[in-house]
Amino acid sequence: MTPSDATGSRPALSVGSRQKHLRTLAIAWQLARLDLVRRYTATMLGLAWAVLSPLLMAIVIGVVFARLFGVELRSFLPYLFLNLTLWGFFVACLDGGAIAFLAAEGYIKQIPRVSLFTYPLRMIFAAFVTLLLGLIAAALVSLFFGGKIGTAWLFVVPGLALWFVFGFSIACVSGVLNTAVRDFQYIQSVAVQALFYATPVMFPAKLLVRHDLSWMLTYNPLYHLLAIVRVPMLVGQVPQASHYVASIVTVAVSLGAAFLAVRRARARLVFWL
Repeated sequence: MTPSDATGSRPALSVGSRQKHLRTLAIAWQLARLDLVRRYTATMLGLAWAVLSPLLMAIVIGVVFARLFGVELRSFLPYLFLNLTLWGFFVACLDGGAIAFLAAEGYIKQIPRVSLFTYPLRMIFAAFVTLLLGLIAAALVSLFFGGKIGTAWLFVVPGLALWFVFGFSIACVSGVLNTAVRDFQYIQSVAVQALFYATPVMFPAKLLVRHDLSWMLTYNPLYHLLAIVRVPMLVGQVPQASHYVASIVTVAVSLGAAFLAVRRARARLVFWL
């Protein structure tokens, strides 16, 4: 092979790889769109349930917990609603990922050339649409209670990008583990419930600091991921660099684990289904 042939083959390979990635995204989005249509068209309020569910929960919990924690409802309700919306995305990624390959058994066995990453990505696209709707509602709630739109809100965009990649990563890992061991989903549910109570979702983070439990914030990756969206939207400030560093490390580790899990499971996944 001549040098010109060698250099000429590289663009062809990159174009083919790019087309493969675009094909994966297109297939995942079409499947996610069908999932959203099936999920919400049979209901009276449709996509509004994606907003009403965390909002109603935030109102009920907020009225009670605002008194218990001695905070104003006008500041606590937007905080709670936004946290529940982001947490709902986290749970949807884990639960959707757990069944991603099982729900696509027919596609995997009949169309083996489609990338396995398509099926977790399908779940993430659907969950992310729901998240965006919830964030729009959270922004309106914040403005209703006196919040202001500022330039700091621009930092929500990179925060959401990190959330998307993180959600995709944990969906891949959850999908591989649950396909290999069907009991994993139940273990996962218990672990998520424990993590929920260890994360400042329904209570202010300062309560942990006040009780000398600040280490639960430092070593909790979800606290930092919540902060990179919550601080710009509700406080109107740029999140601390430590939040971004912790979030990027978390996303990088989880993404590496996702690629490793799917690569090792590629040859065995069909036999697990």
